[in-house]
Amino acid sequence: MGTSKRPLPLAEGSRRRRLLSALGALLWSPHLPLAAQAGPLRVVGSADPPYRSHGPVGASGLYYDLLKEAAQRMGWTLVFIEVPSARALRMMETGEADLMMGPLRTPERERFLSYGQIGLPVEDKVFYTLPGAVPLRSLADLQGRRIAVQRGKRYGGGFDTDMRLQRHEVGDYRAALEMVVRGRVDAAVLPERQGDILLRKSGLGLVKQPWRLPGEVPYLVIARRSPWLARQAELEKAFQAMREDGSWQRILQRYR
Repeated sequence: MGTSKRPLPLAEGSRRRRLLSALGALLWSPHLPLAAQAGPLRVVGSADPPYRSHGPVGASGLYYDLLKEAAQRMGWTLVFIEVPSARALRMMETGEADLMMGPLRTPERERFLSYGQIGLPVEDKVFYTLPGAVPLRSLADLQGRRIAVQRGKRYGGGFDTDMRLQRHEVGDYRAALEMVVRGRVDAAVLPERQGDILLRKSGLGLVKQPWRLPGEVPYLVIARRSPWLARQAELEKAFQAMREDGSWQRILQRYR
């Protein structure tokens, strides 16, 4: 024998209907913050201290500390994914990742990356060689020499487009420096701050050549396929506010 349900009092039933209607509107409302609709912002990149680091306590480094400060101000949730640079760029192109920090600007990359207005600290690229190597003074001095570069990186200053140069791609910069020590290449080219730290920690005994490639602006970029692209302007405002209130400079000072 079935049991009939007692009808709700008119006032209570009306309140419940209004509550359900409001909840339904909230669930699909286009005015919800995009972060709630898109999920965490997926940040992808290689481990390149002191710019990007991954460890037991999470992601850190100059670039990631800047991003985390901005995200905290906006209430965004970040997920950091460590992969080699070439793989990171592919993930940005296919929409598997949302944001990347550090790429130089190239026409090829602009097809799938939105560069916006957030430029990161400029860093010269320098060459490390064995002691006693013939000094480098220009791009012409690199001709005939084997140069280790990191796969997926760009260096600017005409270096990337000079077809006369012998570039040997490696997976990371530590491997590039070790190749110089073993005599497999004549020089390795690295961002200066990063190269100096690696050299100091490794004790490999290489020297830094005085000639360098002038730094070009690295950018914070958002994948054109990412749903977060619609909030790029909001992120730019947060970074601008950090510059104005001194937070940007305080974070930079940690990595001097």
